[in-house]
Amino acid sequence: MEKFPKYLKIASSELQYQINSSIIFNYIRDNGPISRIKISNDLKISPSAVSRTIDKLMVERYVIETEKMKTKGGKRPMLIKIKQDKGYVMGIDLGKEKLKLVLANLSGEVIDIYRGFKILNDTNIVDKIIDEIRKTLIKHQQYYGMEKNEFKAVCVGIPADIDMESGKIISAPLYKKWKNLNFKDILRSEFSIPVYIENDVNLSAMGEKHYGKGIDFKDFIFIEISNGIGAGIINNNQLFRGSFGSAGEIGFTIIGIENLGFEVKDKGFLEEFASVQSIKQKAIKEIENGRKSIITEIVKNDIKKIEPYTIFEAAVKGDKLANSIINGMVSFLSVGIINLILILNPQIIILGGDICGLPDVDKLFLEPIKEKIKSSIPFKIPEIELSSLGEDAGVLGASFYAIDSLFIDKFPYKIEEGEAS
Repeated sequence: MEKFPKYLKIASSELQYQINSSIIFNYIRDNGPISRIKISNDLKISPSAVSRTIDKLMVERYVIETEKMKTKGGKRPMLIKIKQDKGYVMGIDLGKEKLKLVLANLSGEVIDIYRGFKILNDTNIVDKIIDEIRKTLIKHQQYYGMEKNEFKAVCVGIPADIDMESGKIISAPLYKKWKNLNFKDILRSEFSIPVYIENDVNLSAMGEKHYGKGIDFKDFIFIEISNGIGAGIINNNQLFRGSFGSAGEIGFTIIGIENLGFEVKDKGFLEEFASVQSIKQKAIKEIENGRKSIITEIVKNDIKKIEPYTIFEAAVKGDKLANSIINGMVSFLSVGIINLILILNPQIIILGGDICGLPDVDKLFLEPIKEKIKSSIPFKIPEIELSSLGEDAGVLGASFYAIDSLFIDKFPYKIEEGEAS
């Protein structure tokens, strides 16, 4: 097949500077603190061009010089890093039982993190978020000297299908009253800053990619196991949303042909039988039907106090009912994970969410899943691990998303991972 050259218009000096400054700035973000000479060597950009660009970035207060590089001899070069106090962002996760909020500086360093109100299926959710943001800002303005104009952006992770253009919620099976709410417009109007909205599990995958066990992998799947179940897919270092934005909605996976046509009410089939909250409902139902269990002793006969933690605690003590319920959860999830492995062939699968905080989760949950998968797939299987970030993956991913989105307009060019040397 005959090949033809690609013709490009000559780039203006302004465009050339934008390309260089973008590449250098993003390289400092990913690799700083780093010296000018190393940036020049790694990116194959002349030392003079690197210095000119960094000097301008310093004037604009995007980067600063920090400590001198340790060397065996000769002049020690200064190291460059992002000016982290140029501003702050908030990441908010609505995918857990309670709101979680992070305040971070522009280098991604967490300044504050805490759990807020219990998330309910009501339309007052945005007003409650506004109150939480205001309380956090007031606290940091009064006690830590943060200026009002230093609050630069907010990203909210929502357990919903979202119109990425408008920010409107298309559907939210767990919180049906949220349908058609537009968090983006309301928050942007209230605070006059950029607002970013994303699916909560996708943000958890981003959190793992940049802060957790996904750092060293370009293809992996993060699976959230909390009140709902979902997957965030990272393919070639990029978040994969699919054609209509619903890639990874594995909570709606149907297992068994007899279950085709399963009527979705609040949860999908897999969520109905394998979410963290589902095992709580299963335990309550079995005990109400007369099953004996030490679970009742743990909650002092008040079954309303039964929580997923209680069931795992009872299982550790050898309780038959608790172990049976967990085994059922493991079996359903194993089928879902096997299908993901066979379709996407990731390097690693990371299991996260509320499941990570339960007693002896490695022995009762992770190891049995690994065994079932190993015995079912005759090929090389990916590593399967629990998240090191636990239930913080989503909110950390949200703060990263806010920072990354803020910078993308001014610094849109970046060298792909592995391209620099």
